[in-house]
Amino acid sequence: RSSDLSASLDDESNEDDFDKLRDAPGCPEGIVEINKGQMILNEKALRRILKSARKAKAVAVISIAGAFRRGKSFLLNVFLRYLRYSKYGRLETHWLEECWKEKLCGDYFVSERNVDSVTKGVRMWSQPISVKVDNKNIAVLIMDSQGLFDRGSSAGVSSKIFSLTSFVSSWQIVNVGNQFDDRDSENLQAFTEFGAIVHESAGNDENESEKIFPRVTFLIRDWQNTGSKGFAHGSEGGRKYWNTKVKELFPDLHKSAGNCFRSVNCFLMPHPGKHVVKAESFTDIDIGKADSEFVDALEKFVESSLAPGSIPLCEAGGKLITAKMLFEKFKIAVDSFQKCNDLVSFVSATAQLQHQKALDSAFELYQLEMKALVSPELEYDSRLQECHNQYKAEALSVFEREPKSCRGTWEKVFRDRLEGRIREANVGYQAQNDKKKADAEIANQKAFDVAVKKFEEKILPLHCYGDKAFLTPKAIEKIKREAEDVALKEFDDRKSNTGGPSVVKEYREKLTNAIGKRSVELTRHALKTEDDMKEFIKSEFKRLLKEYVEDMNEYRRKNGHVEEERLKGVLSDLKEKLLNDFKATMPEKGGELYRQNNVERLRTEFDNASKQQLEENQLSRSFNYKEIVALAAVGGVVIAVCGPAAVVAAGVEIGIGAVVGAGAIGSVTSGVINWAKPRWLRSVEKSGRSVARKCLQFIGKKEKVD
Repeated sequence: RSSDLSASLDDESNEDDFDKLRDAPGCPEGIVEINKGQMILNEKALRRILKSARKAKAVAVISIAGAFRRGKSFLLNVFLRYLRYSKYGRLETHWLEECWKEKLCGDYFVSERNVDSVTKGVRMWSQPISVKVDNKNIAVLIMDSQGLFDRGSSAGVSSKIFSLTSFVSSWQIVNVGNQFDDRDSENLQAFTEFGAIVHESAGNDENESEKIFPRVTFLIRDWQNTGSKGFAHGSEGGRKYWNTKVKELFPDLHKSAGNCFRSVNCFLMPHPGKHVVKAESFTDIDIGKADSEFVDALEKFVESSLAPGSIPLCEAGGKLITAKMLFEKFKIAVDSFQKCNDLVSFVSATAQLQHQKALDSAFELYQLEMKALVSPELEYDSRLQECHNQYKAEALSVFEREPKSCRGTWEKVFRDRLEGRIREANVGYQAQNDKKKADAEIANQKAFDVAVKKFEEKILPLHCYGDKAFLTPKAIEKIKREAEDVALKEFDDRKSNTGGPSVVKEYREKLTNAIGKRSVELTRHALKTEDDMKEFIKSEFKRLLKEYVEDMNEYRRKNGHVEEERLKGVLSDLKEKLLNDFKATMPEKGGELYRQNNVERLRTEFDNASKQQLEENQLSRSFNYKEIVALAAVGGVVIAVCGPAAVVAAGVEIGIGAVVGAGAIGSVTSGVINWAKPRWLRSVEKSGRSVARKCLQFIGKKEKVD
């Protein structure tokens, strides 16, 4: 309801501007109109007045009610002069006449001699009056109402106006002429009704009773009964009059007023004198010509109520209310009267509106706090339920503190409603929060999948042993590191933070573990590939060297002694052929340097074998008869060492060698060695290694027996 008011009252302003309100010109402005018996709130006018009071720490609303032509407007004008007087707060005795001489700008509440009521509806002074109390700004609002129970007002309208002004004010003054009589009691029947209703609504429990009105003063005008059996002018005489005579004559009124108002006072005001009575308007009054007794009583009445520290402030539930809350209070009262035709319904409707407002305020606080936690821009909050419990407790505390009447009847009902609304709202907030986490898990799973795919693409070389890929350990580590960096960056670029840091951490750790495990697997595979490659190269070396030696032995066996240059050419051709075969078997993706190193290693082995072939070829050319005799001696040793089978075989070989002669000695030697060597080695187990070694050394073979 007060969204527009909040926008207008919450604007920034200079605090010095508020202090100047004391001297600001003003005029009475209608805030409540009566149309066909219905109250209509002039929200625009009320908002404009209260906007000036937005910087005040508290507000005071002074209202006067009573029959017309009893001097209500005159008294309010005196209040205005007093509050706006330049020496306010430091007055001396008999200040009223001096204050009256001070020229003040602005209009006044109309105070004229007239047979008809001048004020219509409810009017308020257009400018709050700033007052400093304990260095705090207080905004005082002066409010007047039309004459009650006159010829132009029905009893129902008069009761509504009186009830409204009493409800919103901090000090209600009831203007009564001469003394209480039956007519006054009848006109103020609203008190009796209100008292009974409020007391009943409170369940007759004084602790629960929330007195709906703050403070009332019955101002008895033109009091003359001051004799020995009467009551003196002023507050003390009024107190005695109220607690004795009024209580005796009008007990219902006396009791009901006590039930309705937190403070009840009575003041007996003397007659002002003929000059004041005959004045056509307030501006025509010369207060110096008023009766001195009246002036003294008026000064005391004003000072006792409006001096700094004595001003009654608007509050509800023991809490001071602000201009914004006062606007709400007007709205509640007028809305209630528009819906109700009797005071019983008004009290019930007002109490329900107050409780509903307290509920809305508390729930709004809860919503603001919870919405801030589940905002789409924010992450999943794992502490949401804990925060819900905290903000629920705060909302219930706000509901308890909000001003409300008839708590005994409506407190539990609206508290249960508030808890229900909070419970329903929490379900929605939890769902929003959980959806953030679920969406984040889906998004992070996608980011995880893409990151793993990128990792597999980047680490592909470690898969490729089947394609003859070969990597060194250093190259493997580099590929692993680059692949892991790419995967983690891809995840960080695609991750969703809405699920909170725990979700991101969970999926990032999951990714780190996955790629770490995969890296270990592929590293083992790659290292196994390296071992396999080394074994492959070793077997190829052995195979090619064997083929090289066998081919050259076969060539020399067939061709005998060969010219050195020719033999070098044959060796070179065979070497290149076998090197080309080796190159063809080497992996193409293992690295050029690695391939070239192994080719050169094999070439060195071939060169060593070639030297041996050239030496043997040279040896076969220089073999003489003595060597044949030595060979025969070897044969004898063989016979002695190797047994009958070796004797026959060696003898045949030696005989063949002897017949062939020196020209074929190389072939004979080679044949003997190639045939006898394995047999000799087998005989070592029986005859001893040393004999076999000496046999081999004797004929010039230098290779190791093992």
